[in-house]
Amino acid sequence: MTCTDQRGQMLRPVEEEAALGGAVAEYRREKQKYEALRKQQPKKGTSREDQTLALLNQFKSKLTQAIAETPEDNVSEMEVEDDEGWMSHVLQFEDKSRKVKDASMQDSDTFEIYDPRNPVNKRRREESKKLMREKKERR
Repeated sequence: MTCTDQRGQMLRPVEEEAALGGAVAEYRREKQKYEALRKQQPKKGTSREDQTLALLNQFKSKLTQAIAETPEDNVSEMEVEDDEGWMSHVLQFEDKSRKVKDASMQDSDTFEIYDPRNPVNKRRREESKKLMREKKERR
């Protein structure tokens, strides 16, 4: 992309950034910075895997160190906002699922499933209709 000044003359890259504004210049500097970092990274292969494993081990050691340094009684005082405060936090869940449900036991949470199309249910209905008719005939 080339820019021209008011007289129609071509601007140099430094003058071009100044002409476009501070935000564009800042964007280009950031882009160049991250492109340089990307070029420094090794390509796929064992060296890249070794680098990734080294970063993982570094994170693991930092995590175990944060857990070891945190006193047990000061867990509620963790209001200090730093980058490593979350590492010493212990994740705990409410234990609601300890009660095992048994299908043979009737409970307040148990619902009866009734399908009128089921042949067993049809036979039961027929039997109950016969019993009701017999009771009415006896009267």
